[in-house]
Amino acid sequence: MEAQVVTIDQPFHAAYEKCIEITGHLSAEMACDKTHSEIEAYLETHGRALLRLLLQDHLDNQGSGRVGEAVCGSDGVVRSQKRDQMETGYQSVFGAVRLARTG
Repeated sequence: MEAQVVTIDQPFHAAYEKCIEITGHLSAEMACDKTHSEIEAYLETHGRALLRLLLQDHLDNQGSGRVGEAVCGSDGVVRSQKRDQMETGYQSVFGAVRLARTG
């Protein structure tokens, strides 16, 4: 079986790197005198960071959420202008993420 090359252009690369970091840390911890509580605290922090990276990559791969050509407002006015390449963010349960949107 040949090793796979992971490039930075690959989706979920940052999450992959974080997972490698976590498993490497846990492997090294086997030789140390860490308590279960200390390992749980590490996993809570770094596992949450991994989940945030997975969510961010998922959002990045969805694209910019394109909207139609025109919308009709509640006031009956048709609006055809839109802003390209907007970026906004929100606080997920895993931490802050950003969204690229057109609208």
